[in-house]
Amino acid sequence: MEKLLLQLVKKWGVDCIIFDLDGTLVDTLEFHIKAFQQLFAEKGLKISYDKIAENMGRTPKDTLLTLLSNLVDAPKKLEMLTQEKEQKLSKLLTTVYKMPGAEEILKLLKANHKTLCLASSTPSYNVKKILEATTLEVYFDAIVTEEDISVGKPNPEVFLVAAKKGRCSIDSCLVIGDSTHDIKAAKNAGMKVIAVASGKHSKVELEQEQPDFLVQTLKTLIT
Repeated sequence: MEKLLLQLVKKWGVDCIIFDLDGTLVDTLEFHIKAFQQLFAEKGLKISYDKIAENMGRTPKDTLLTLLSNLVDAPKKLEMLTQEKEQKLSKLLTTVYKMPGAEEILKLLKANHKTLCLASSTPSYNVKKILEATTLEVYFDAIVTEEDISVGKPNPEVFLVAAKKGRCSIDSCLVIGDSTHDIKAAKNAGMKVIAVASGKHSKVELEQEQPDFLVQTLKTLIT
């Protein structure tokens, strides 16, 4: 029997699949949260775990602007805090695990001649570190990182840039991501979206954003 993902791809006329990275293909969200926690502790700020977690999927700058709206009043200060957070993240990325089913899905799609793009809100040097640790880079035809965009999710720019880099038409693109921000951005881009409840947003939260399909784990898509 044909795998569920291939059934959906065929049904929707999909030629290009755009993947989110953190929380979708790799289990790195706890590292991001810990990096923010370390930064806030150093600055004497008390921001709850849940507040940080609900912002996962956004750019580091957007997360800081939301969490520290009254404290970040200058672009230079925001840039400095963002760099500090990403440096802390880089030190934490010593062991990175692929999500169960991640590589199998990429192999399956490649074997079926699909264009694969990666669209991440994380800066390029940490994306590179994650991809090198997991050996997933070989599967992607195009990679988009924070430096390639001017506005973060739920703005669709990250997915539109990925489609352009991958030379894909918008109506042939499918986004696979783990956050409400992924769903909103994909819909804003006019793309199909599969939500995976493997990140920090619950199945109920994801469902409220009405993705085209919702699964608990990536492995469900290759059953």
